[in-house]
Amino acid sequence: MTLPLVALVDVSARMGGVEFSTLYLAQSLSAERFRRLVVCPTEGDLPRRCRELGIPMVIVPRPHLFATSIRVGERYVVNPVAWLVNLVLLIVAAQWLTRGLRDRQVDLVCTKGLLAHFYGGLAARRLSIPCVWHIQDLVSTRAGNLYAAALGRVGQWLAQALIVDGNSIAEQLAPYVRPGQITVIANGVDTDQFSPEVDGQAVRREWSVSDRQVVIGNVARLTPWKGQAGLIRAFGQVSAEFPDARLVLVGSPVFDTDAYEQALHQQVREAGLDGQVIFAGYRWDLPQVMAALDVFVSSSIDKDTTPLAVVSAMAAGKAIVATGVAGVAELFGNEPAAILVTPADDEVLAGGLREVLTQPLRRRALGQAARARAVRELSLTQFARKCEDVFRQALTA
Repeated sequence: MTLPLVALVDVSARMGGVEFSTLYLAQSLSAERFRRLVVCPTEGDLPRRCRELGIPMVIVPRPHLFATSIRVGERYVVNPVAWLVNLVLLIVAAQWLTRGLRDRQVDLVCTKGLLAHFYGGLAARRLSIPCVWHIQDLVSTRAGNLYAAALGRVGQWLAQALIVDGNSIAEQLAPYVRPGQITVIANGVDTDQFSPEVDGQAVRREWSVSDRQVVIGNVARLTPWKGQAGLIRAFGQVSAEFPDARLVLVGSPVFDTDAYEQALHQQVREAGLDGQVIFAGYRWDLPQVMAALDVFVSSSIDKDTTPLAVVSAMAAGKAIVATGVAGVAELFGNEPAAILVTPADDEVLAGGLREVLTQPLRRRALGQAARARAVRELSLTQFARKCEDVFRQALTA
């Protein structure tokens, strides 16, 4: 009997959190239950990694879409012309994807990324095969509940099931979808790959950091809502007290321009922190990077549902200071596995940094608790098996 073929349709080929999740899921789907195929719109890091790992993949191009809002002063306003043009382009993208999937006799489509939900769902509907949306971000609230309502209503029509990676997303969409359509599945990572046993000394040497220095790290796309500017300000408040502390920012703009990255460099220079803040850029060796850190900081000031970087830091056994934005706090449950602080409050974040910098035993206890929770609740195996159950239900519905 031929196993069902699941197409993981990703909206991008550039590596962000969604794309790492796609890669991890493709690696971990049970070969006894499913065949897998990763679908990307262009060449890039995700297709390259798939080929290196022997994961079947295909490039199915899609038209370039236009920004649906324009900036007017300090506000963003809806661009109705772009919405209309994009609607046509999404239909074209669905036609192209339909041809690509039909040729490969795909049995189920799992879409990853907002635009992919629409054109991937349309393609699946045309092929009369089930579609599962994997939603990994809160919907914009710029227009109140309008976007969430639109997404949910379309999801009722195009998707058999919705996988969301946080309760905050489920609560946002629940009023607009069918009862039982949503399944909450937190992101997972390989807890053997991200582990306290991994050696990070080579990375510390690369950063010219000695064993006596405490390394505080942030691993995230460089974009304003990830809060790196506030983290630099908070670090500046404690840097004089802890001259041996180092702040490492790992990441690149990815989908944005480099204006924010340049602003961060200027901020560091103006604060006189050049010798204490390291810009490490984009890294593939994330297990070793996590191992090189003593403290991990998640500084997001807005929506951030179960970010893989936080889950990876938990699995690596790192002491974590995190802003309690929707989706991050729920990763830790009621356990003392992180120091949670108010988002967008530099002084409170500085207090969290001061707490872990002055208390080595507290750092160790936080790291041990985070590791235990990751192994128990957030392993890649659990993530993949739960997704497989949703796929199986969609195929038999």
